[in-house]
Amino acid sequence: MGISIDAKTLVYGLIGNPVRHSCSPQMHNAAFRALGINAVYVCFEVKKKEELKKAIDGIRALGIAGVNVTVPYKEAVIKFLDEITVIAKRIGAVNTIFWRGDKLIGTNTDAEGFIRDLRDTCRFSAKNKKILIVGAGGASRAVSFALADAGAAQIYLTDIDFSKVKRLVTSLKKEYPGCGIAGIKSVEIEKVARSIDLLVNATPVGMKEDDPEVVDLSLFNRNLLVYDLIYSPPVTPLLRRAKRLKMSCANGLGMLLRQGALAFKHWTGENPPIEVMEKALRRAIR
Repeated sequence: MGISIDAKTLVYGLIGNPVRHSCSPQMHNAAFRALGINAVYVCFEVKKKEELKKAIDGIRALGIAGVNVTVPYKEAVIKFLDEITVIAKRIGAVNTIFWRGDKLIGTNTDAEGFIRDLRDTCRFSAKNKKILIVGAGGASRAVSFALADAGAAQIYLTDIDFSKVKRLVTSLKKEYPGCGIAGIKSVEIEKVARSIDLLVNATPVGMKEDDPEVVDLSLFNRNLLVYDLIYSPPVTPLLRRAKRLKMSCANGLGMLLRQGALAFKHWTGENPPIEVMEKALRRAIR
């Protein structure tokens, strides 16, 4: 059944660049249909950072009911909002925007969505584990804070822009003084690789078929869990290599599902139909 749109239809969406690969519309529109909510979810591509304020002003002016925020705007969007939640403030990144009265509120559902997927899909607990995260942008901020909060023993962060790593390490150390947190450059990965329990790719590298692997997996132990936040394509070059090495691995589909369900609750106040949303995502990926 298609979505029936009329003058009362609420509009939700995704802002970022790129967004055309996103499966969020299929997931949320299936949820709206399942619960009989007169709403539609669409993608809004904001091509330049300079246009981000205009996009948020557009949400206000047009009465857009709520949005998700994806790369590269999860940090930059904060200054254009009325308030952000405690978790978004700690992480320093917003991926969900909702209305509270006449105020636009930013929160972060990525962190909890990631930890739930690690637990439910991967059967992995971060407690006392050693972790390497590639990337230090908005997605990495959510993942690193979630892992520190879950009791990780050691978190290493790396990025081609090492200034971003330094800022993230400083933020994490302030919040989690008991967790070992360090920034390392790519040439230093080999020194720690054998001790790593979980590798997370929090960069966009892998979205294109000819992208390189973000790290050399042959350096790591075979008991490693490789988690790529990318879900489209479902098998990135990194995950393809992990499968060849018979390592446990997962893409970001489960995180997308779980963070999306949390966002849906913020927007509608309704309990999200998780199974419906998951089926829609899997159909979209296929």
